[in-house]
Amino acid sequence: MSATTSEPKPLRSRFDTRALPPRQAQPAWTEAIGVIFDARPRKSVEEGFFANVDAAFMGDVALGRLRSTTQDFDRSRYKIARDGMDGYLLQFYLSGRSASRGGSNSEVAGEGDLYVIDMAQPLSTTTTDHDQISFVVPRRLMTTRLESADTAHMKVVPAGLPLVALFRESLKSFYGQLDRMSLREAEIAIPPLLDLAAAAINGHADERNVAGVNLACLVGLRRHVEDNLLDPDLTLDSLLATFGLSRRKAYRLFEPVGGFATYVNRRRLQRALRALRSPDWRHVSISEIGSAHGFPNAENFSRAFRRESGLSPREVRQLAASGRSLPDAAGRLAEMGWAQWIESIGR
Repeated sequence: MSATTSEPKPLRSRFDTRALPPRQAQPAWTEAIGVIFDARPRKSVEEGFFANVDAAFMGDVALGRLRSTTQDFDRSRYKIARDGMDGYLLQFYLSGRSASRGGSNSEVAGEGDLYVIDMAQPLSTTTTDHDQISFVVPRRLMTTRLESADTAHMKVVPAGLPLVALFRESLKSFYGQLDRMSLREAEIAIPPLLDLAAAAINGHADERNVAGVNLACLVGLRRHVEDNLLDPDLTLDSLLATFGLSRRKAYRLFEPVGGFATYVNRRRLQRALRALRSPDWRHVSISEIGSAHGFPNAENFSRAFRRESGLSPREVRQLAASGRSLPDAAGRLAEMGWAQWIESIGR
């Protein structure tokens, strides 16, 4: 379980101008984002300006969520020549929008659209107040996947296209799982995500990116499992009926996570761990918690729980009652600044 694993985690970095003295907020932001863009906030601190970044770095790529008030962003030819960054920003606006400052024919990226930015080409954009996810990828990881890598800059791929929707939901799900994933798990997921990104940009899947499409299918299946995790009628057969899948395809999709039954049991045990640590479940016996999470036999629950977590259910409950943390051999990893990560990508 992620709560007790000693495996390294993806490096994380968080930045929030609201934690700074008001007079430092905008200068700190423009300096941080300055590794990519020259930014001009269109609101003062008194008018509500803020910028918040939650980012993760995994080997060669970075993934970040930016919530901010309205701004102008520029990347000039001079800046490109000076910083030498060479990669792509793949963005989804969860709310708000971005438009190029180029007159009536300017491209607009709205909610849910896939917005592609080539960091080796100039841009001038303006945003509304927004919440967006950015996937930062070096060029060498994308060019072999894209059919027209040099013409992808400022491309807006509509939100309603199936491959765009699959990539968007996969990236959101990946971001949502980062706190629970090991670095190894995150790095394993990156190539299929890149394949799916390329399929969305190219407009079709082929043998080069079919793995990414399969990953998106798995994300949908896993979300269904999560929503119905404690339902005793959750079975592989019920999943096949809901999604119209063949048994062979389901086996293939769940193979990377150990198979359907293994995945469901692991998720139920992880949910049981949270219950054992929660004050809301303190009045419930361990055997009842096991039964509520799909393990009606107390002995089987205890054995499976220890095999998965390295601790017995009773030990977890005792640690939680004493206010102590679960063992974590890795400890907290030192955080690097997200701006430094982005600056290093593609160099």
